[in-house]
Amino acid sequence: MDSLYAAFSRHPLPATIDVCDHCVTPEEVQATRAAPLRVLTASALAPYAGNAMSTWGDEEEFRYFLPRLLELLVLDEFDDWLADHLMVQVGVRWDDWPQRERDTILDVVGVWWEATLNHYPREVDVMGMIEIIGGNLGLDLAPYLAAWESNTTEAAARHMAWLMHHYTVGVAHNAGWYTALAGWITGPAPAAILERAFFSAGSPEVAQALSDALETHRVWSAVSAGRSGAVGG
Repeated sequence: MDSLYAAFSRHPLPATIDVCDHCVTPEEVQATRAAPLRVLTASALAPYAGNAMSTWGDEEEFRYFLPRLLELLVLDEFDDWLADHLMVQVGVRWDDWPQRERDTILDVVGVWWEATLNHYPREVDVMGMIEIIGGNLGLDLAPYLAAWESNTTEAAARHMAWLMHHYTVGVAHNAGWYTALAGWITGPAPAAILERAFFSAGSPEVAQALSDALETHRVWSAVSAGRSGAVGG
């Protein structure tokens, strides 16, 4: 993470800040200034993360804290709500930031995605990550889905099994990233991920979850093929 801190090192901690006294306590503000940035804990930064750019501080302060916030996201130290809030703030602003900062954020998102695939469960689940990548940041999902296809860990397959039970096929959504996900999730890649892990599952419970997910995917694929056939006919 050294490159992340280096990329944002030009943003100092403001001497004074603007906060909503009804939303933020003096103790919460002091907690964010009681230690060097790189050792601030998730508990110290959580109040800031939930209020950043709305009732606490401006963009300069946000970019000062952002390296540590991103590092804590990779470490899975924040829940999905805080992750979404923070990455919305990044997504609406980063187009105007220097290329070095944008490139570094892209690198971190790649590391975050890999950490997600390699560990199960996670505070920010795989669908939350996809929404952050495609929705909040407006990135092309293709390379991230390709990384999922090539990941051979049981954790990656368990994320897929989870997604099979939390994703609704056929939901109307006009966002490009969602359309890309919808096309991928009924295709062959999810089944390949599940099947590969099924034969080396670490427990009967995991094997059963993967088997159930494979059946769900089989039904989805059949329905999708039927719809395609009806449209083609």
